[in-house]
Amino acid sequence: MPVQWDETADVVVVGSGGAALTAAYTAAAGGLRTLVLEKTKYFGGTSAYSGSGLWLPGNHILRQAGVEDSVERGLEYFRAVVGDRTPAALQEAYVSTAPELVEFLDRDPVLEFEYLPFPDYFAAPGRAPGGRGICPRPLPAHLLGARLGQVRPPISIDQFGVPQERETLTGGQALIGRLLLALDRTGNATSRTGTRMRSLVVEDGRVVGLRPSTRAAH
Repeated sequence: MPVQWDETADVVVVGSGGAALTAAYTAAAGGLRTLVLEKTKYFGGTSAYSGSGLWLPGNHILRQAGVEDSVERGLEYFRAVVGDRTPAALQEAYVSTAPELVEFLDRDPVLEFEYLPFPDYFAAPGRAPGGRGICPRPLPAHLLGARLGQVRPPISIDQFGVPQERETLTGGQALIGRLLLALDRTGNATSRTGTRMRSLVVEDGRVVGLRPSTRAAH
């Protein structure tokens, strides 16, 4: 019996951490109707707790900050540290597309990044002594409007109940906040909290949709 869909979309993203929201933004910015489902009451996952340092070698944000770096040096370091624990083809794909990803994200005026001086951890070939990380610029909380209450609070608040001002979001807070604003700006995305994925819908060996905790979404 054919599934009776309550809702349809071109792309459904389950979860709302940094990687998930970046994927959702990429799809929505490309004109695809995108639906983000988050099982908790907040967007951001553990990404919202993080310092949000993004290790993406050879990107233009680094060049603008006067950092000498390249995809080749980044890949040399990556392979020296990771070795054969992951496929070489995946390592190369990740590092070689890093500049393209940063350039794509930086086109949106909401997604502002800056160089974050912090040395690469290991003394290995290709290491950048001053680091090659970038991070989102601090985000004034008022720009989020009602979205502020949907961004997972810092770990001090969320896990320990220690008060902390949220007038300016930094680190992972800024990353998630900026990604949500950028996602909204596309006009092609819907995002929901409190919606857990129960199961995938598979037809003829292909995933064609999913069943959330409240309703089916295609």
